[in-house]
Amino acid sequence: MDQDEVARSLELEDKLAHIRDQIHSKLENQKHVAIILSAVEENMADSKGDQPAMKNVVNYSISLLAILSQAVDPETHEIREAQIATSATYLLDIMFRYVPRKLLSSKFAEILTQIAPCITDENAGAPLIRPAVGCLESLLVAQDSQAWNNTQNLAIAPSRGLSGLLELSLDPRPKVRKRAQDAVSNIMANPPASPSAEHVAAPMVAEFTINALAAAVKEASSASNKKIRAQGGVSEINSKSIHVLKLLKAIILSKQWPVSRFDVLCDLLLEVSRSADQFLVSSALQCFEALFEAIGESAESSGLAEDNFIRVLKVILSLKPSNTDTHLAAAWMAVVSKGMAVFGSHKPVETLESLPEVFKIISHYLSSEISDVYQGACRCIESVLTQAISEEILLLPPLVDESVYEKVDETISFLSDMFVDFLSIKYAHCARELLGVLTAGLKKLGSRCNPDFLAPIEIVGGWRSSEDSFLELRSEIETAIGVAIGSVGPDVVLGSLPLNLVKATDDNPGRAWLLPLIRDHTRNSHLSFFVKELMPLITVFENRAKDLPAESLQGKVFETVITQLWSTLPSFCDLPVDVRASFTDEFASEISSLLYGKVELRPVICHSFKNLVQSNYDYASGLQEPTRLVQQQYPISEAEKTVEYLGTKASNLLAVLFNVYTQTAANARGYILDTIAAVIKITPTEELVKTFNNVCAMLKKAFDEEPSKAKTGQPPVKMSATLLDLIIVMASFVPESSYPALFSIFNITVSSSDALTQKRAYRIINKLSETPKGSDAILQYLDDIENVVIQNSKNVHTSARAMRLSAIKNLVELLPLNAAEFLIQVVPEVILAVKENNEKSREASFDTLIAMANKMSKEGCVMRLSKLPGYDPATPDQPASVAEFFKITSAGLIGESQHMVSATVTAYSCLVFEFKDQVSTDILMDIYDTIELYLTSNSREIVKSAIGFAKVCCLALPGELMRSKIPSLLPKLLRWSHEHTGHFKAKVKHIIERLIRKYGYDYMDQHFPDEDKKLLVNIRKSRDRSKRKAAEDHSNVPQLAEPSSKGSRFMSALDEAIYESSNDEASDGEQSSGKKGQSNRFIVESKENPLDLLDSQTLAHISSTRPKKFNGKAKSKGAGDDMFSFDADGKLTVQNNESGRGDEDILGGATSGINAYLEAVQQGPVRGQKNKLKFKKGSAAGGGDLSDDESRDRPSRGFDPKNKKVAKKRGGPKFKSKRKL
Repeated sequence: MDQDEVARSLELEDKLAHIRDQIHSKLENQKHVAIILSAVEENMADSKGDQPAMKNVVNYSISLLAILSQAVDPETHEIREAQIATSATYLLDIMFRYVPRKLLSSKFAEILTQIAPCITDENAGAPLIRPAVGCLESLLVAQDSQAWNNTQNLAIAPSRGLSGLLELSLDPRPKVRKRAQDAVSNIMANPPASPSAEHVAAPMVAEFTINALAAAVKEASSASNKKIRAQGGVSEINSKSIHVLKLLKAIILSKQWPVSRFDVLCDLLLEVSRSADQFLVSSALQCFEALFEAIGESAESSGLAEDNFIRVLKVILSLKPSNTDTHLAAAWMAVVSKGMAVFGSHKPVETLESLPEVFKIISHYLSSEISDVYQGACRCIESVLTQAISEEILLLPPLVDESVYEKVDETISFLSDMFVDFLSIKYAHCARELLGVLTAGLKKLGSRCNPDFLAPIEIVGGWRSSEDSFLELRSEIETAIGVAIGSVGPDVVLGSLPLNLVKATDDNPGRAWLLPLIRDHTRNSHLSFFVKELMPLITVFENRAKDLPAESLQGKVFETVITQLWSTLPSFCDLPVDVRASFTDEFASEISSLLYGKVELRPVICHSFKNLVQSNYDYASGLQEPTRLVQQQYPISEAEKTVEYLGTKASNLLAVLFNVYTQTAANARGYILDTIAAVIKITPTEELVKTFNNVCAMLKKAFDEEPSKAKTGQPPVKMSATLLDLIIVMASFVPESSYPALFSIFNITVSSSDALTQKRAYRIINKLSETPKGSDAILQYLDDIENVVIQNSKNVHTSARAMRLSAIKNLVELLPLNAAEFLIQVVPEVILAVKENNEKSREASFDTLIAMANKMSKEGCVMRLSKLPGYDPATPDQPASVAEFFKITSAGLIGESQHMVSATVTAYSCLVFEFKDQVSTDILMDIYDTIELYLTSNSREIVKSAIGFAKVCCLALPGELMRSKIPSLLPKLLRWSHEHTGHFKAKVKHIIERLIRKYGYDYMDQHFPDEDKKLLVNIRKSRDRSKRKAAEDHSNVPQLAEPSSKGSRFMSALDEAIYESSNDEASDGEQSSGKKGQSNRFIVESKENPLDLLDSQTLAHISSTRPKKFNGKAKSKGAGDDMFSFDADGKLTVQNNESGRGDEDILGGATSGINAYLEAVQQGPVRGQKNKLKFKKGSAAGGGDLSDDESRDRPSRGFDPKNKKVAKKRGGPKFKSKRKL
């Protein structure tokens, strides 16, 4: 057997093996098929005696046909045993796909006679008909052209079987219909060998489909109301047409629709598109789409595809509907746009030549006053412009022929004239839509729009200058002009629409509104335009502003114009085409002096430098993919020359940027560092080394001077930190010869007493590890770096901890597999860091732990224990693994401090969650048993971590593994169920809830301590109450769902495992009250000024708190009420009432003042985590510390008995597990 036959045999064997496995299936139909197959194979084996059974497909087919004949009555041809017939036919459907075609062709009549009853029997169900259709499909695919033509006039011919399939393809049963349609499509897609590429049965299939579609359309159009009601509505009648269209689409996709029937097909499909049923119209459009795709994929070499395209398009264009026919016009235009798009992808030049004719026809529908019609026409024109015009034909010679170039120019000229006509008063009703079409055309044609499209651009610019007439179109106008600026360049647009900022008249209005558009849309233009045109304008307005008072309105206007002019510079520096001619030493010097002299211009100028360098560098490196037209006008070779040219000026730029960086405040110079990094990329190596050495010398000088400044009492300027920033930026780009200096700087600065310096020292290692060369250098000095890191573990500043941990993580990832002993030396520090207050430090510690475990899990990783202090030099190497890392970590469980034990337990929570599948269950259970004992500790810090670990184990480890641990875990957990401090009660309750979900209520009730059964009952009642409430809510009118925060609450799976629903410990009433509180909204208004809901300021009067009513009768309960009153707007006013002071009680006033002080203390802010101020909420805000007598005498101000509990927000902080636990 050849390779294909072997593959087919193996494929069949896989299918049969799958059926054999279903012998024990619970589904009766699957089981019966397996039994039939087993019987056939057993019979085949017996017939061969002791010889192994030749399980070939022919023997299978003969046996199955024999079984099928037994299930059919030979006289009446009715199915006697439906289940046997179904199973046998199912297996035959599989077998016939592998039977040789010659055998199926020669035995066609006999096989069809046996298969036919399965299709024609009135009692045959879909499970029997579907495999029978598959058998018939295989039979018909195997027939040759002679059999299809029926040259011998046989009574049983393939055409007869195909007719039956066509009838079934319109069957009301969905699965039968779908199977028959797939069979017809497959038969048409596999024509027999013949001189013609068209299938012999294609005319018959097309005739059947056309007749069926015509009959369905006629029935739908002539149906009376009585008939519509009798058949269940219009949708039931239209469903017949949809079934025919599905069949039609399947036939078209087989690429066998006769060319002679295109016109009839298009006519019918357009008639169907007239329907108001959107599903019917959609099916018709899908048929058109399939028709165009089939034509486009046909044999283009013979010219047949082009002829078919032209013929179909002419037919469609000749069938144009009225511009008042809403349904048919929109569908017709959608068909035209799709046809032109497909035509353009295969025949771009011919499509381009046909655009004028098509657009003239489509423009007829723009004059319609019906919005659906003219909007559809605009969408059609826009679609044709964007999809039918190929990008390749827009290129310039020599990449395209001169003839093609001229044709494109003629078409663009026509389009320009067309848009000028579209922008006339004739089409004013659809001006908004036409502006969108113009925008799409400008974007598609790009620089080829120049100069033809300047006329419509001038018209649109005139609209923008006419503020009164076209105010409602301002957004669309500015979008169109902005796209024009991006396509043809700002210099071309300003040539037609000058700014006129200096001398504006009625005839030549000022166009300052163009400046934001130039800023947002300019790219790949000419930098010289800014230098020669806009820079002089800036000078003019600066001189004018000097002569005006600083606070004058005109001066403010001039400053705004100057700012907007400068804001365009970064855009002009975005891949300009004339850098070598425009970026001269004179221009660079002028810009550099502005960097020194004008602080407000530093962000703009730095952004411009960065754009200039980065855009050319990325383009030359192939990181950008502009359009083909842009690549032709500005080749990559030109960008490479530009980068080389800018490299010659890089050293001077760096000198300027370095000086500016040192002069700028530390919190406002990040953008300068980004610009420096961009310039360093293009700096020649020699210049970069020279600059690096100069900065290193300045750093040494700064280190020497700072102590002397500190002694003299001068506030030391941290010039060393600034210079270190520059060195760190250069670290990724300096050559290998400079690496010793970098490591020397690291060695000196890592032990610095200054936190900023120490932080930057570790950043050097992190920066070097980002590049391959830097990583190699780290490996070269790895032993020295490890020693420095370990020696400085005791004098690490808190702010530098995160950067140090990040450096350790990078070192761990770079470690050779035979040097894992470094992990043993730094793991205690990493474990302790999981309890840091700083969030970044906690994140880095968890990441480093995972990196360590990953490193030790690699095959071949060993720890050289002889290198560790305290070990015998003769100690053999220890193989590393995740299990070994777990053992190393376990040393922290017997730490001297509670803090160390707690940190180790938290570290184990992370490690168990991440590596539970890589460690044996024995080790996991040993760790669990050890940490479970800490639940009985008296240290709250340790217990808090142990509870978190217990939750990870309960949720992440397999249920059967933890089932035996639950009885011993529950008493230890429930010991803390009465402790409110540290949310112990809530955490324990949540673990119990999750265990109930995992193991069931009965199992938990069986092992729950009797003294704590009250908690279990409370949880069960809460769940039942939630279910009842959910059922009640479901029965009510559905409302908008609450926005779910589940997806964004947790940043890692570990966080979700530990802290999911941890804020849900309050009762159900807490949650419901919280949700209700979210929907309360109040309108704030007064009797004199009722709220106008149409006013743009309406939202300012909507409040989430109930507004208080203020009137003359209401009085405050506090002391000195007569001194305060409220005006009509509710504003507090202070009155100078001297007359009432004589009767005041002095002691009463003193008591009132003391009470006010106590109330302010109770309700004031308190210091929370990280020493931040926060305000008390709910009952804690007031009256919380009153004695019993006080609470009986007067009510608490901050307590509401109806809302006893305050709902908490579900969306907790990110990285919750990395808090200080």
